[in-house]
Amino acid sequence: MNPEEDILEHRIPLSPERTHTTHTVDQSHSHVNPNQSQRPIELVFQNISVSIKSKSLSAKSPQERRVLRDISGYAKPGQVLAVMGPSGSGKTTLLSTLSGRLKPNCGCITMNGEAINKQLRRKICYVLQQDIFFPSLTLRQTLIVRPKYTAQLRLPDSMDFNEKASHVEKIIDVLDLRHCQDTIIGDIMKRGLSGGEKKRANIACELLTNPNILLIDEPTSGLDSSTAHSLMQTLKDYAVKEKKTIVATLHQPSSQMFYMIDKLLLLCCGRLAYFGDISAVVPFFNGIGLEISSHYNPADFVMEKVKNTSLQEKIITAAKALPKLPSDESDDAVLTHSSYKEDQSHESHNFHEESDQLIDNHENLKPIELHVVIDDEKGLHRVYDKIVCDDDSGRSSWSQTDRSSTSTFSSNCSYNDEICINLYSQPMDQKWPTSFWTQLRVLTKRNFFEARHRMLSKLNWIQTIALALVAGLIWFQVVRSEDTLNDVRGWMFFTTTYWMLFALFGALISFPSERDVINKERSSGAYRLSSYYIAKMIGELPLTITLPSVFFIISYPMLGWSNTSTFLSLWAFLILSTVCAQSVGLFIGASCTDLEVSVTLSALYSLSTMLFAGYYSATMPVWLSWLRYCSIVYYAFLNMQMSEFFNGPPIKCSTKTSQFLSCNLNETHYQNESISQTIPYSELSVHLDIMNEGSEPLPIWFNTIYSDISENQNK
Repeated sequence: MNPEEDILEHRIPLSPERTHTTHTVDQSHSHVNPNQSQRPIELVFQNISVSIKSKSLSAKSPQERRVLRDISGYAKPGQVLAVMGPSGSGKTTLLSTLSGRLKPNCGCITMNGEAINKQLRRKICYVLQQDIFFPSLTLRQTLIVRPKYTAQLRLPDSMDFNEKASHVEKIIDVLDLRHCQDTIIGDIMKRGLSGGEKKRANIACELLTNPNILLIDEPTSGLDSSTAHSLMQTLKDYAVKEKKTIVATLHQPSSQMFYMIDKLLLLCCGRLAYFGDISAVVPFFNGIGLEISSHYNPADFVMEKVKNTSLQEKIITAAKALPKLPSDESDDAVLTHSSYKEDQSHESHNFHEESDQLIDNHENLKPIELHVVIDDEKGLHRVYDKIVCDDDSGRSSWSQTDRSSTSTFSSNCSYNDEICINLYSQPMDQKWPTSFWTQLRVLTKRNFFEARHRMLSKLNWIQTIALALVAGLIWFQVVRSEDTLNDVRGWMFFTTTYWMLFALFGALISFPSERDVINKERSSGAYRLSSYYIAKMIGELPLTITLPSVFFIISYPMLGWSNTSTFLSLWAFLILSTVCAQSVGLFIGASCTDLEVSVTLSALYSLSTMLFAGYYSATMPVWLSWLRYCSIVYYAFLNMQMSEFFNGPPIKCSTKTSQFLSCNLNETHYQNESISQTIPYSELSVHLDIMNEGSEPLPIWFNTIYSDISENQNK
């Protein structure tokens, strides 16, 4: 076929009847075994426009800002499509739109000719720029081993553990992570994986499901040139060998990285500045009068030009004449791994000569030929441009064709675009890869192993034991008498208040610290929100009660008042109040995105619950008395007194003037004269009633318990 006749006339389906082609995507099973071979998928996007609402200090209502405008292109299996552009040009927004996480205002995205929907989105993975992990887990724990986290959540229940483990081992080898699999992820405070290893681990988590399309946001950001080149080499090898479609945003790649790319999509102010083969970038810019010097990195050159405000409109206008739809290529056009290796080996030694050759090729270009294909059903015009090299022709420039009557894509949403956008919300046959119980089991284990380093750190152990000893020494062997009644009440109030504050503020940062990880995993469709929350409560429960129990076991016996029944009841009340305080902290932390606001609310609540507990003030205004029922300390403190003073041994009367009538009348609770004079339970109950309730009646559930204990005591 004559090169001039080899025009791009591939048609994207324009109606529901035409969306199914011979290369359809299998949607019969939402979650397939990743070890099974899958058909390669070609990703096509056309006329993508996205607007977002941003708040302004001057404007009262949010202002709508156009982030992307009429962006079109495609990515083929076995190839790497790089999205480049200055900061703020819309690279990440485009990836979010292609992944289905951001709904476009206009445009259509197809996978092998079928409009993308929630079902097909399962075949796409999106690797975020931020490497978000639980820092206390090792790489191997993060992927599968021990609690079997990511693999168990992301891979279907139809795979047994051995299959999942084998699949993870393959991913570890593909991304060269074998040497660091037992290293913790780490964070700012604790060193772990390096930047390049974290980036590979981030990609590994998404590759577990064996997606057909990989969308990677800034995979080389923050890496040195050698590490970045190695990572891109790995991705390129993986794309060619496994016939995967990779779309990656790059900021400023080196020359060697630049020539690993198959196609380039260049953005400028949210508009298309170039789309096509990487080998045609230099001729494109030379053709519009922007010539590149010899041995100049083409990536640096194009970025420099699109940042120039005086050249932006010229570049964008010229880019409108470029083909943006895939040509009719056969399946065997996809590179094989061996052929790529040979080409790559040649390019790595001769990329400078190739750059010079590309610079010289622009002199052999014919004027651009525009081929218009009209679809009579919708009246849409498609313009395809072809650059044809001819050794006999002289230097020619880009033709200035009148495009007033035809355009590459309509500026307004067409009927087909509306169908594509509506398919974003199409319900799925099976929403989650695993069952609720599998998610609950795996997340419970993960929450336990992740939180134990935070909640049971060495510092917390030292703090708890030291404070328990100090408290025990202060209230050491307190005599059980009327004179020390308030001393023991002080220990009860301190204990409940301290562990209320410890649990509340400890849980306050729990959700904010995990929010990014949860949003990342939830965006990938890993698990239900309900299973995460319930698993968090169950997994952290043993950790939450450990330190309060240790404190109580050490300090309470040092008081010298303990017996089995009161010991168990006071311990139970302390644990219940601690768990309630943790729940309040989790609620505030999950409700407030601003840490400063959450700390303020927590301080306000904790101080209020201490004031209304009934220890500092015996009376309070009637119109405020109802607030004590919102106090965690109030219930724990009151029940501890109830259990200790009513269910424990008798309390001796004061040696001086007593505030109890029975003590002043020289009455004894027991007939045996060797037993010291004690306070009757009936008078003690009135005394506590006055101190704690301000002469208000006790709650009905409290009176019921007291009645039962009194009856048992009288017997």
